[in-house]
Amino acid sequence: MYSILFSRIEIGMDIVKDRMLEILPKNPKVAIFPWAFPVEIDADKLDNEFFKKGERRYNRYINELKKIGIEESNITVCNCYSDSKEKLKNIIKESNILLLPGGNPEMFFKKVLHDTEIFYDIKYFDGLIIGESAGTELQLKRYFITAKNNFYKYFAFYDGFGILDDPFYIDVHTINNKRYLDSLQKVSNDTQKKVYAIFDDGALIYNRINKKLEIFGNVKEFNPNK
Repeated sequence: MYSILFSRIEIGMDIVKDRMLEILPKNPKVAIFPWAFPVEIDADKLDNEFFKKGERRYNRYINELKKIGIEESNITVCNCYSDSKEKLKNIIKESNILLLPGGNPEMFFKKVLHDTEIFYDIKYFDGLIIGESAGTELQLKRYFITAKNNFYKYFAFYDGFGILDDPFYIDVHTINNKRYLDSLQKVSNDTQKKVYAIFDDGALIYNRINKKLEIFGNVKEFNPNK
């Protein structure tokens, strides 16, 4: 039961590839949930525009899974508009890897909690979960987004899926700017929790059973001042 936490999957996967090969389930079957749309779309646009097979966004994720030996035939792209709740639940049950892509986390959360009602299926999934950006943040019970990364351009806390038992906070797409980094230290101080800042060339792997965290590449740790 591992969670893989990326800012940018196409950079992070190269950094963790060897470790990923060690923890990859046998006969991997992946369900992808590309539901973090900027605005509402529909079933046809999801399949034929937003996540169209063979085009940029689709290839970006599929190619990274291929790097670790996962066949495209073992990857299912889930459609929150045309797939029934029962179908989605069965896909999750038959998969041993979930991939949660980046984008608008509030839209993603709405699709999972309200529109498809598969919140608990994801929350209690006992396989490997790969998250990127929004898909990383949403694995926490509560997460924050800085003004730089927020679609609405302000700092805020939000509810996540609670896959991780809130052992820490995460920042994604961190930049090496003093004011920005100082703001992360303030979050750590205010919440009295560690903050792991994942730059685009960094990644975390978290074991959800023994709570062991592995750090790869460019990740900065902020500890609360007592």
